[in-house]
Amino acid sequence: MSPAPHTSPSAVTRAPFRLAITTLAAGTALLGACATPALPPPPPPPAARPPAVVEAVPYRPLPPGGAHYVINLPARGPDGRRITVNSNLSNDQLVWNLRSAWNVAALNCLAPEYDPILQGYRAFLTKNVKGLKAVNDRLETSYASRFRTRRDAIVARDGYTTQVYNFFAEPAARAGFCRAALDMSNRALAAPPSDPLAFAQANFDGLMMPFEAFFNEYEAYQRASGEWDAKWGAMYGASQPGWVAVQQHRAGLAADPMSGAKQSVIDPVTGLPVPVIPVNEGVTSQPVVQPIAPATGTAPGK
Repeated sequence: MSPAPHTSPSAVTRAPFRLAITTLAAGTALLGACATPALPPPPPPPAARPPAVVEAVPYRPLPPGGAHYVINLPARGPDGRRITVNSNLSNDQLVWNLRSAWNVAALNCLAPEYDPILQGYRAFLTKNVKGLKAVNDRLETSYASRFRTRRDAIVARDGYTTQVYNFFAEPAARAGFCRAALDMSNRALAAPPSDPLAFAQANFDGLMMPFEAFFNEYEAYQRASGEWDAKWGAMYGASQPGWVAVQQHRAGLAADPMSGAKQSVIDPVTGLPVPVIPVNEGVTSQPVVQPIAPATGTAPGK
């Protein structure tokens, strides 16, 4: 009988170990097949809602040139131009109104650069004494023919001339008016006019342009301030001087902006006071106040 084959101890020991490794590998694969798949990362948190935008309350618009908060602008005629005391002038009235405007400029445009205005005005009066007297005499006759008594004629003409003076003395248009009068005066000094009518026809519209510009700017202010009043007036109007002035005007409590104290100089020809209203060009005294709502429980405007 053949002897049993010889088996080494190490071979016997190694076989079960190899089997254990195989079993462990199979078990690991099984566990891997049964494992729960990884979850996707959570979505990012929602973005924070932006804070509500609070609309800033603007200041109430200001009138141009430091003008009053309430002015009745002259209406426009069919030609689009404003109907004023200087509309539809006869030739003689054109000359006399230019003289009146130049007089106002000579008294009110006092900065050193405006010295030619006074020089030109004096030269114009001196060189055209006869022509200007003839114009004045014809105007006197014209008024006398339209009124029953001489006194009524004088009152009518004086009233009209006072309106002309006041028109050209408007402080809010002062800067532009002085520049226009300066340009006219420099031309008059360079070529002294001997025909008052021709000179007036060539230069009067230039004196009127600053006032047309002011009226247009004021009209824009009226629109802008009206829009502000409609949107913000009920809540914030009481803190705004312009809004308060409008309410006072509507209630009949506001004074005439031209009725304040003002200086005047007597015109030696007409005997009427020519308004002299000091104006610091480029500076206005209108207060600018931050819009503030009334305290809770307080009625707007109180």
